[in-house]
Amino acid sequence: MKKRTLHFFFILAVFFFQGLGKDALAYGKTWMGRELERLISEAGFSLGPFRLDTAFRLSNVGYDSNIFYEATSNPVHDFTLTAGLALNAYLPIKKKIIIAIYDLPEYAYYRETARERAWNNHFDGRVHFVFGRLCLTLGKGYISARERWNTEIDIRPREIEDNYLGLLLWQATKRTSFELIYRRLKFNHESAAFQGFDIPAKLDRVEDYVSFMSFYQASFRTRLFIDAEYGRFDFANPLSLKDSESYAAHGGFEFSPLGNIRGTVKVGYKYLNPLSASRQDYRGLVGDSEVSVRLTSPWKIRAYYRRDIQFSVWYDAAYFLENVYGAGTSLYLFRNIRLDYDYSRGRNSYPEGISVKRLDDYLIHSVGLYLRIKKKVALGAIASHWDRRSNVNYENDHRNFLGFNLIYDF
Repeated sequence: MKKRTLHFFFILAVFFFQGLGKDALAYGKTWMGRELERLISEAGFSLGPFRLDTAFRLSNVGYDSNIFYEATSNPVHDFTLTAGLALNAYLPIKKKIIIAIYDLPEYAYYRETARERAWNNHFDGRVHFVFGRLCLTLGKGYISARERWNTEIDIRPREIEDNYLGLLLWQATKRTSFELIYRRLKFNHESAAFQGFDIPAKLDRVEDYVSFMSFYQASFRTRLFIDAEYGRFDFANPLSLKDSESYAAHGGFEFSPLGNIRGTVKVGYKYLNPLSASRQDYRGLVGDSEVSVRLTSPWKIRAYYRRDIQFSVWYDAAYFLENVYGAGTSLYLFRNIRLDYDYSRGRNSYPEGISVKRLDDYLIHSVGLYLRIKKKVALGAIASHWDRRSNVNYENDHRNFLGFNLIYDF
């Protein structure tokens, strides 16, 4: 479905249902219903039956010393900025249906490197049907963006992602619930080559996932979960021999966004089974966790960990294992001034290779000083340093950035 058709469908649905009334809202007896109620009640303003949140974001405004992450003594440098206007819109209908739309159009600007300038868009539309202890969600998303989508790709080819979601939640008891989820993601890339590799031939694919989750509400602000997931990966190019299946199990905690501890801890085990006997499988630990803790009123610490398979463009490698961890802190020096520091390390390891099994290690330091302008608006001066060391010599590089951000939710 094309982007214009998608937007037209949701706009038509919104205006069709807006005349159904503004009755007092009831969101069933599920934790998902309560979360929707919170999001709607916290929306910044109302427009008729709509509840809206908007945010203007101006980010990465400044000097980038190496925009292509090149291993050279004279890399391409430029002045850049990214500007976008995000919209969250909610339309509650007759106590049982909530239409939720998120849209973020943004423009990436490069002063000298004109070919890198691009309009990007992130869109997600969902319809939630709330029936007592049941909640059904149907969703459609569309992303079209020129960006680095992982740490292997050093250029910014356009990636287009069409995704579909179907979700059924059953709140069995006050503390226990179960969720069945189906997701489909279709990836297409602009005709581009990276270091001689044809990106569409390497990465165009369809991913299908079916997962079953169970939740236990351990406390008002903590929810435990376990899940089992099956994945199927079908690549457009049959010569890539990357078609695969995956089996994964995860467990962890979700913390309320309203508490002193926020975020998610998720760790598990994955088995990636390539359908071609010539490909190497993967069996091992995976994770996707990010937690922040407010220790005192002016001081917060955070940590994150991510480990998973990423499909690769590198020679004959089907995939690489991305492993990233880091920590940071935020300290209010004064009521309206906040100092941020973040540190992270990563390793990309390639189990397959023609002459050498590639191994990349990278390190990132970043610091920011933010000044509160209004209640939810802050201006920040930022600086960061990226360094990559690889056993493939021409992949060694570094990058520095100096600039500022204009952000919300200070």
